[in-house]
Amino acid sequence: MSTKGMSSKFFGVRIMLISKMHLVTAFLLSVATTAGGAQQMPQSMHADEKIKQSVVDVYGEPKTRAEVRADLALWKRAGMGKFSRGHPDTFSPKYKAAYAEYVRLRSGPEYQQEVQRQLAK
Repeated sequence: MSTKGMSSKFFGVRIMLISKMHLVTAFLLSVATTAGGAQQMPQSMHADEKIKQSVVDVYGEPKTRAEVRADLALWKRAGMGKFSRGHPDTFSPKYKAAYAEYVRLRSGPEYQQEVQRQLAK
């Protein structure tokens, strides 16, 4: 006897009787949907890693607070702070000399010394 389209009352609530075939189909669809979502997660995580790597490629590794503070201290020590207001003449000999000093400080041992000083704060 087929139960398709049949209903009965259970505690005053009409309940549709579902065939075994419908139950199996519903179960298989839910499993397929769950498995598809699980497969997309690693792909999404892989995409996140690619984005993070592209940011690192463009901007370099993230800096610590001490590294940022050390960089700013060297910027000021080189005299670049006085050029930070308005529109500085980046072609002037004074600007070029100050920037050259900043690059020298930033790429020399002074940078690591300043980072260590900032960490000690």
